[in-house]
Amino acid sequence: MTRTGMRLALTVAWIVAASSVDRAHAQIAAPPACQNVMAPRTTVFFVNGITTTLDDARLNAGKLELEFLNRLPGMSAAVQANCHVFALNYNPTGGEVNDFFEAAQQQLDITPTRFWLELEGLNLFTRELIRDALEGPMTDLNRIDASTIERHAVAYREQITSPSCRRVLIVPHSQGNLYTNAAYDLLFNQPPSPPPGTIKIVGVATPAQTVAGNGLYRTSTTDVLINAIRLIRPGTLPPNTNWGITPLLLSPSYSGGHSFIGYLSADPSRTDILSDIESSLTALAAVNPC
Repeated sequence: MTRTGMRLALTVAWIVAASSVDRAHAQIAAPPACQNVMAPRTTVFFVNGITTTLDDARLNAGKLELEFLNRLPGMSAAVQANCHVFALNYNPTGGEVNDFFEAAQQQLDITPTRFWLELEGLNLFTRELIRDALEGPMTDLNRIDASTIERHAVAYREQITSPSCRRVLIVPHSQGNLYTNAAYDLLFNQPPSPPPGTIKIVGVATPAQTVAGNGLYRTSTTDVLINAIRLIRPGTLPPNTNWGITPLLLSPSYSGGHSFIGYLSADPSRTDILSDIESSLTALAAVNPC
């Protein structure tokens, strides 16, 4: 089979797998706690990363909800007593080059040209690829998208304050971690600040050096993109999980070990992330947002 034919076959297989996930998700009933109008509510936000279309972000958010609901019966009583509502806080993508540009400015504090040239120094990209990537309408992206950060912070505040009075768990992926940290800081630096402990973060594949609010995170040892960023910025959080041995390594969903669905389809990364989510939700259950 030619390389093109193999890529097409793998792509078709991945579409079939994704469709199966969607059907399975539709068959899972809402948690029992959600049938009780008096049960406390927690909103779980997914924040997408780079090169993610709105449709892909929705698929990722659905995968997160699916895996959570599958594991919920085995979670703590405090978690099961809450009604968990899932939501997407979308981080608009401007395409792969533009997203890398923005991530470079947010996390590495360097110009996009220097970002790509430093990656070239690690022999991760050819000069031709860098030249092609730097051509086009990149010069307009010269600042962090403050409006997106503000929109995210407003969404979290609306969930916490009356009449919603919900706790908030944020699960960001990739560049979404940078937006989540910035939105968290903005939220707690603008009066009135939410009550302490009403927001928790469980980051996935993070290029950041910290998780706001002393939150948790999981990054795979085989995540090529984050490993590249870590070589340039050694302070990037170290890896603390992996995908193990999985057929995903041969599929388009591998994406250099950076795919969110891959993180939630392979073990031990899937179990590690869900364990972090459970512990964060248990801590949130002890806090009264209003």
